[in-house]
Amino acid sequence: MTATARGPYAKTAAVRRRILDAALEVFSATGYRATTMKEIAERAGMSQRGLVHHFANKADLLAAVLELRETESALLMPPLGSSIEAFAGMLDVVAENSLRPGLVELYSLLTAEGASPEHPAHAHFVERYAGLRSYFSAAFESLRADGEVDSVLDSDQLAAGFLGLIEGLQIQWIYDRRAIDPEPILRAYLAAVIPRFTELTAATRASRAAAPHRSR
Repeated sequence: MTATARGPYAKTAAVRRRILDAALEVFSATGYRATTMKEIAERAGMSQRGLVHHFANKADLLAAVLELRETESALLMPPLGSSIEAFAGMLDVVAENSLRPGLVELYSLLTAEGASPEHPAHAHFVERYAGLRSYFSAAFESLRADGEVDSVLDSDQLAAGFLGLIEGLQIQWIYDRRAIDPEPILRAYLAAVIPRFTELTAATRASRAAAPHRSR
């Protein structure tokens, strides 16, 4: 039985989440550098003093927003050893992003702003891209060992290309959501590199869905 947060702790958690949602909206609209703590406080419906009680400065607030998003995305991503599910999980993240355009806009702004080593998000994105390249490279390599990859590119190059395609498509999607749908294009890319991608994904998910029944 899972305990439910009550009292002051629950209230504090709710306030912090309201602040993070407000920060995401303001960061997405104006970028990190142009955003002020006053604007975030106003969007969250509180005083700037109340905001600082929860987050001492704008850099801390940005770090919390990024950490929250990474935590939410991680819930959709499988362990590294599940090669096909690694890609299926990323497609789930892309689909989830389509429901939160402000988040995509924020990441697009921050990846540009964060290129500067002085930016507070710089280290986050260096680590994020390195980790994702390693994650997907290992997934491609595992599939290659099983004879499932059909490409002259090595696994590191395939991983970099996959991430580049995700980023580029999502940026285009921000500008014209009616013309661009990233998910089917990403599926077509994966099917071109992994000819049995659709079949393997369906088989893996069917097996996972049946597992609880087998354990009874």
